[in-house]
Amino acid sequence: MSFYKKEIHRIYDEYGPIQVMEEGKLRYMTFGNDVEQSCQLTHQPHLLQHEYTRAILLVLLMHQPSKITVVGLGGGCLITTLLHLLPKATIEAIELRKSVAEVAHDYFQMPKTDRLTVHIEDGFQFLSNTKQQKSDLIIADMYTADGIDHQQLSINFLKTSQQKLNQGGWLVLNYWLKHKLEEHLVQALLDHFNHVYLCNAGGGNWVIFAGNEVDVSKPIIDEAKEKSLSKLAGFSLNKYINRLTILN
Repeated sequence: MSFYKKEIHRIYDEYGPIQVMEEGKLRYMTFGNDVEQSCQLTHQPHLLQHEYTRAILLVLLMHQPSKITVVGLGGGCLITTLLHLLPKATIEAIELRKSVAEVAHDYFQMPKTDRLTVHIEDGFQFLSNTKQQKSDLIIADMYTADGIDHQQLSINFLKTSQQKLNQGGWLVLNYWLKHKLEEHLVQALLDHFNHVYLCNAGGGNWVIFAGNEVDVSKPIIDEAKEKSLSKLAGFSLNKYINRLTILN
């Protein structure tokens, strides 16, 4: 049986269009182009479809977070999975576009629960707020129709994120890179974090794991948890563990 993508919803805001497309049992969010901002299996919404979001889950083998901040919402697929995998964790999501958050709830089954708070705000400004509490895990996935939000490429963003992490916490960044990481970003990561790892998720996506005051006497990956986490997540994390390299 063959399928083709069909549009089931479109809305415009001051930043442009937000489209919801379907192809068989898969649902996509796009910002008016061919780039998939989100992809979801509609009958298993917690089962991540994009390779880079699957790679992000490696952080749960590095740390057991109870308070998570996600900057950049998309369809909320990663948040849905985190809520499923971490039943005691609370999540704050920061999304610039109110319409994106509405589409995530209405079309991508992102849960409405007291464990999830969505802030409609600029991600960097949110993290820069001195009254904002620290998190155990910050995940930054800030993208527009034109590509990565340049704030996520700034030294100030990395420095501010580090300051908003609890001891032992991790910053996880999704970068789409045609080439290698720029030297100023490499240096900023090494200046502000004592453990930095890269995972080539494929398709140009590199996931960066930057640890804040991590106990370096212990292995970074808790391999004893890999099988149980993989079973809950619905896919094996082993191939992403094997792609993990240290940044030095």
